Order: sequence, then structure tokens, then C-alpha cells
Amino acid sequence: MKFSLGFGGRTGVGIDIGSSFIKILRLSISGNKFYADDMDVITLPEGSITNGIINDPAPVASYIKSSILRLGIKEKNVVISLPCRHVIIKTINMPKMKDSELSASLYYEAQQYITYDINEVSYDYIVMGESPSAPGNNSVMIVAGKKDIIENRNELIHECGLNPFIMDVDCIAIENMFNFNYPEDFDDIICVAEIGASETSVHIIRKGANIFRRDIPIGGISITEEIAKRFQLNFTEAENIKTGVSVKEEDGFKESYSTFLDILTSRITSEIQRTIDYFAANNDRQYPRKIYLAGGSSVLKGFSKDLESRLNIPVELLNPLRNILFSPKNASVKEQMEVNFHFLNIAVGLALRGLEKE
Repeated sequence: MKFSLGFGGRTGVGIDIGSSFIKILRLSISGNKFYADDMDVITLPEGSITNGIINDPAPVASYIKSSILRLGIKEKNVVISLPCRHVIIKTINMPKMKDSELSASLYYEAQQYITYDINEVSYDYIVMGESPSAPGNNSVMIVAGKKDIIENRNELIHECGLNPFIMDVDCIAIENMFNFNYPEDFDDIICVAEIGASETSVHIIRKGANIFRRDIPIGGISITEEIAKRFQLNFTEAENIKTGVSVKEEDGFKESYSTFLDILTSRITSEIQRTIDYFAANNDRQYPRKIYLAGGSSVLKGFSKDLESRLNIPVELLNPLRNILFSPKNASVKEQMEVNFHFLNIAVGLALRGLEKE
């Protein structure tokens, strides 16, 4: 399958394959307005996906097929993505040339930057316009993913009877989602911190492009595991307490839990602070104007306040639905998406990729 970063048609179906959840989202476009038509969040059994690898595609595919059937989604072309950890992204300067010449030149150029054997990867590129650092040249972003990882995801989607006609990357999907929803921040340096299930990704964005990124190996799963260990709970019990599904009424538990959660969240906020400080130290002391928190664990008590106090930079929750409308006939979709908005950053970016760019 081609590793493609292009755009598709007037309906986009994005399937975000996460470590603990699969998010399915269908968007459509009418004129210059974007609408959410269908969505679902599928909870996966523990161990279904490890380090981005789908261990047994058949049962996972059954969840997706059931969801697609229940939602009534007819489209077969879908957009999926690779975890950032399995991808190499490099922006280089190249002389301006015809597409055919550029494609041939990049085969040899890419080998300087891709640490894998060139025959073991699929890659694509985007010409991002004239280079700000090398006038007369273009900035070209090369994205390469290992073929075995790509095929692992393709196998899952084909098992569902679907066609993965575009393969994106999680971090690029987040950036595209952000640029779509917050165009007023285009000229500023902005930080988006995605606190996912298995890791936290910190993106520094300016003029619509990523200028720095760091992945921190701490996420929602590790928080849940620490809670389970500290309070002698099983994983499900700890997850339910973390997400507010259940509450323990034992004497002193709420206070003890709140204190412990502050310790856990401060580990992540301190790493985000360290990342931003490192970026600023290497970029003329330029700090982001604002920090947007995203991801399933971003809504946990204490994240925003702690990070804002550490860096003295405004922090707010990112809303991936900010510029997306809902049909009056689809009240249930609106309600479900508003409840699960913090899970949908990548899914929105993928569904947007499947839409025709007007």
C-alpha cells in the first residue's frame, strides 16, 4: 500500500487505533462547513495492542465491523494512521524542481535521514513551500514508516472489509486538527500536549507546521497502573476511579487519592515543562504563547493548573470539535462527541484528511 499524505473526497472516515480505544469518526463537508455524522469509541480488551502493534487483528476487526454496521457507515475508503514512535519525520531543504525530478531525487536524499534500511520502509513527502532558512529552495517534509508496521494495520482494516486508502501519522493528524480548529494561532508559537494512553506527545507548532516534538513515555495507562498498585485495586477498578465512573467511600480515601493523583500528574507536567524549557533554550528563549492540553487524561484534575503555574503560560483544554457542526437530526452524535471530545483529536485529524480540501 502507498504511504499517502494526500486528501480524499467529500466524506471522510477516520479510524484512530489507540492502545486502549479505537475511535471511529465520519465527517462530511457541505460548502465550507464541516459536519460530524457518526462516531464511536470502542474499548479494547487489555493486551489487544502493545506498543502500537495489533497482536491479533481478527477479534479487534470484529469490534470495528460491528461498530461500522451499527453506525450505518457505507464508505469503504478510510483513513488510518501510524503511531509516531514507528515513524521518522524529517524536514529538509531541496532545490525547486518538477515533481518527477523531486520524487527521483528524494529516493537518494531520504537514505541520509532514514535510519532503517530504505527497502524496509514506505515513505512519502510534502512540499511545504519556500524554505525560510534557504531562499530559493523548498522545505520538503519526508515521512517514513516501517513496512511491517504498516502491513500490521492494513491487515486489520482489510479484515474489516475496508480500504485504508490513506495512511497518516498520529502526530501529523493532531497538528492538522489543531490548524483546522485554531487558525487564529497560525502566526504564534503554540504547544499542544497530547496525554494519550501510553505516552505524552509534546508538539511545538508555528505557521501550521511542527517545529519541535518530543514523546514522553508516560500516559494514562501508567497513571492507572500506579493507582492500582498504590490502593491495591485491579486495573479496571483503578481506571473507573480515575475517570470518575466509580467512587470509593472508605474513610480518608478521597483525600489520599487526591494527593496521590497530584503526584502522578506532576510527573507528566514536569516533563512537559522540561520539554518546553529545552525548546526555548535552543530557540532564542522563545516560549509558546499558549499551551493546549489534549488526550484522554488531559481532563484529570490538576493538569492545567499545575502546568500553568510551572511555566506561567496560559493553559486550556483543546477542543477538536471547535469548528465542526452537528446536524439537528443527529442529536445523539452531538451528545456523544461532546462527552468524548478529549479522545477525538487524532480521529478528527484523520477524518479531515479524508475530505477534499476546498
